[in-house]
Amino acid sequence: MKGINMKKEKWDGKSRPSNDTYRKNFNEIFGKKPEMDLKGTIFCKSKNCNNHLYKNESPSLKGYCLDCG
Repeated sequence: MKGINMKKEKWDGKSRPSNDTYRKNFNEIFGKKPEMDLKGTIFCKSKNCNNHLYKNESPSLKGYCLDCG
């Protein structure tokens, strides 16, 4: 009859152990996100230039930025 009246152990307020693996995974999930997603971004055709072409394309040379064209 002892099993019927037993109460659960009190919760101590910690749901997960705080070890290095948990901290690493927490930072990967909730840490800072990259500023820009470069997927689909069009860059200047010049070899030594990494400027984006969005609102920066040269009117005279299509595919090149304002600095290169």
